[in-house]
Amino acid sequence: MYVGNLQDGTGVMNMALELVANAVDRALVGNCSRLDVQVEDDDSIVVRDDGPGIAADGEDGRRSLAEILERRFERPTVDGHRPHVHLGFGGAGLAAVNALSERFEIVTVHAGRRATRRYCRGVPLEPMHVESTDSPSGTRIRFRADPQIFAPIAVPQVTLFKRLLDLSFLLPQLRLSWPGAGERHGRGLAELVALSCGDALGGVARRREVVEGPEGPIDVEVALAWGDGSTDPPIFHTFVNLARTVDGTHLDGLLDALRGFFPRRGAAARRAGLSAAVAVLLADVQFGRPVRENLRTPAAQPAVRAVTTAALRAWAERWPEAAAQLRARGAG
Repeated sequence: MYVGNLQDGTGVMNMALELVANAVDRALVGNCSRLDVQVEDDDSIVVRDDGPGIAADGEDGRRSLAEILERRFERPTVDGHRPHVHLGFGGAGLAAVNALSERFEIVTVHAGRRATRRYCRGVPLEPMHVESTDSPSGTRIRFRADPQIFAPIAVPQVTLFKRLLDLSFLLPQLRLSWPGAGERHGRGLAELVALSCGDALGGVARRREVVEGPEGPIDVEVALAWGDGSTDPPIFHTFVNLARTVDGTHLDGLLDALRGFFPRRGAAARRAGLSAAVAVLLADVQFGRPVRENLRTPAAQPAVRAVTTAALRAWAERWPEAAAQLRARGAG
């Protein structure tokens, strides 16, 4: 109900992503710059960030640390902050992760005070310890999934690390580290498409812009590159609220822009060797399938079309010879 399948690792994966999402939320508003994820030998997962931490007693009407760890709330976030994204099953919250863990430990520093709390299956093992500190703000959480609930308790590391790799492209403002990767500081979707296409014809067409939609702002980022002389079929990477998707109105908008920018004749030839990525962040998310892989929000299509068209125009102005060469493909 809260984390998904208990028998194939999905549940533990979503618990780990719940902790990662807390740091990502803070990175989106500019007050978290580092995130470290570790998997220990006993299958415990440790997530550490340099965000603002959590006030032990709450402040400005916000929930206390104990309430956040021991109670679930119906609001998307306990303090109502936006933008907000769900990386896991659907925003179970720290209380659900705590209750489903054999051991759960948190150390958080906020405004010069460090709070430490330890739990077993959601039950406090000792009173909260709060002390003054000169340490920088941040939060460290370590949890081990409850073997009475999960079998196995190990997180699918390959799947988790692929998700973190995607986040490194989508959140260039955040330095991420995980086992085997060292520290990654991505350069946005332009890096992702450049890796996919090899030697690019000209350079990467890229643009990020916030477009006002009827239900609120839509943050759009696009990147496109063509392999020089490549005849490989096109590759499309699509994301909605930091999660991979298969298709939808955001991809439709990118394809609309391609059709409008280049002559219609020879369109298939001009897609050869194309590597493209589109990511949207929006509050009005409508999916066409329960697995959330097909975006159906209508406003995403014109927003992405406009941003992609602007990116292609700027690309053609900077690399006119590459644009002419691409337009000539399939025109004969």
